[in-house]
Amino acid sequence: MPLSSRALDVFAARRLAGTLSRSDVEIDSFLFGYGRETQAEDAVSLTMPVVADQYDSMGAVHPIFEMNLPEGALLERLRLTFAKTVPDLDSLGLLAIVGQSQIGRLRYAPPGAAPVSVPAQNVNELLTFRGAEDLFQDLLERYAIYSGVSGMQPKVLLRAAEAPLTRVTERGATHIVKSFDPREYPELAANEYFCTQAARAAGIAVPEVRLSRNRRILVVERFDRTPQGYLGCEDFCVLNALRAHGRYEGSYELIAKRIGQFISAEEQPQAVEQLFATVALCCAVENGDAHLKNFAVLYENAQSAVRLAPAYDLVSTTLYHARDVMALTLGGTKAFPERNRLLAFGRQACGLSSARVTTVLQHIEHGVHAAQVQVRHFMKEHRDFSKAGKHLLAAMERGLNRSIRKLH
Repeated sequence: MPLSSRALDVFAARRLAGTLSRSDVEIDSFLFGYGRETQAEDAVSLTMPVVADQYDSMGAVHPIFEMNLPEGALLERLRLTFAKTVPDLDSLGLLAIVGQSQIGRLRYAPPGAAPVSVPAQNVNELLTFRGAEDLFQDLLERYAIYSGVSGMQPKVLLRAAEAPLTRVTERGATHIVKSFDPREYPELAANEYFCTQAARAAGIAVPEVRLSRNRRILVVERFDRTPQGYLGCEDFCVLNALRAHGRYEGSYELIAKRIGQFISAEEQPQAVEQLFATVALCCAVENGDAHLKNFAVLYENAQSAVRLAPAYDLVSTTLYHARDVMALTLGGTKAFPERNRLLAFGRQACGLSSARVTTVLQHIEHGVHAAQVQVRHFMKEHRDFSKAGKHLLAAMERGLNRSIRKLH
């Protein structure tokens, strides 16, 4: 693989869209230019329509190309793997490695490179693994180069062996597999599993998630896949023209505003209600990590309908940071809100009626209560989960009483 290339071809849904290259003038700057025959529907981002001029990144790779760059443990694994061959691994070098297998419909490849096929892995074996060795470290070594996915939590992309090889998308990654450092974030996989179940029970669209028997990994089915191909996927850092380090900048009101700007008119009523419900759920479970990269939009192509992606990366962060606050501001502050501030957000920023706002909060209470029942049952079956389970139940109870319930 020519990792030292100065340019990469950029494909949108298997069609060549343009070229991303290093600037010959500015250090650490990159240029992107569309091909002469590129159609409007093959734009690489909703924020970068097809034009004749090149897009200058002005100091760093463009937000849409940075969106899936590996972080945390995945980035460290790649740096170690390529330390000898690519000592200065920059954004273009990373895209040359993982760009053919990443979230969304964009793919990157050195000119003339053959399409990648992600190795298969039996997902059921991962979920039922009982061995003493570190299974995820093995996955990290095998799948790091196929994992164009961001986030500080250790994760990889893989293809489920159970999926038949009858469609183009099924030769690519089908699932995200997440792990965690038990010393820093004990029971994080179970935490995310139960918070996701709370959202599902509340009526919020979420991806399919499965918790391994040993609770060390969470397997998440990708929601950017269809039988016809991968969907376009852009997070709200990209839609706000922010780099990844700006994920904690802005407000939930700004997300509502961007929904009005980028999501199709026919999809907006459902999108703003889902935004309100997701923010309310995050308040109910005390999730302080619902930042701009944890909200995204989906579309078939840049000229088709745009909708809000399912809610993802839902966890209770106060289990690890007792005094945690919200990732973005709500009503001018990052403190977890009382019910009245949440009601105002639903009515004013999301444009919901008072009756609908109340109904959504009732659904959130129902969903969290259903998850609490699951947690208690799980604690009875897994005694070693009792400590974490009690903390999770307490966080949910605090969140419900503070933000959701109408207390008398």
